[in-house]
Amino acid sequence: MENTTLGPEPAPEADPGDLGAAVRQVLEALRAGGRPMRVTEIAASVGSHENTVRSHLTQLLERSLVTADTAPAEGRGRPAVLYEAGPRPGVRVDEYRALAGAFAADLVASEDSPHVRDRARRIGRAWGARLAARGTTVTEREHLDSTLADLGFGPVRDGATVRLTTCPLLDLAVENPDVICQVHLGLVDGTLGRGDGDEPAELIPFAEPGACLLRVPER
Repeated sequence: MENTTLGPEPAPEADPGDLGAAVRQVLEALRAGGRPMRVTEIAASVGSHENTVRSHLTQLLERSLVTADTAPAEGRGRPAVLYEAGPRPGVRVDEYRALAGAFAADLVASEDSPHVRDRARRIGRAWGARLAARGTTVTEREHLDSTLADLGFGPVRDGATVRLTTCPLLDLAVENPDVICQVHLGLVDGTLGRGDGDEPAELIPFAEPGACLLRVPER
């Protein structure tokens, strides 16, 4: 089965190590902006000439680190081009992919049963517990979103719902979403310290073009 229309993209790899300092500065300006930006805005942000910024953007487009789209037409003349950074690579994607992927692959090979799904959730919960919040400097939602971003899920929050736009275990999830999603749900449980008395979180795999949907009820 191939996921061609619904669900997230694969989690991005780390930024290339050979990006020049000026090119990386343009990329970070787009990430900091958090929205589509015109060349003039980017140039002002980095303090560089527009033609130089265009050259840097060409390199970033070739490496699929940014996207370009045409702005709505405003009067006469050619519409402006808007540039936007792609998902930021998660700093712990490789770690999560290696460990959780190995466990998940073993579970997927096992007989499909509620017992297997329970084991999958326990594995995810144990991993998430290692990432539990320390102190009270961030809210529960902020901690969850930060953890999901670090692990390569590309979270985009809308109230109690989080759109997961990328997935570090996408290949396995396409083949067996039930088991893999239980690993992810266990991760959420462990990260937030949720127990049996809490209303369970819900993960809808491949719910819409570009995302799975995670809902974590308030406690």
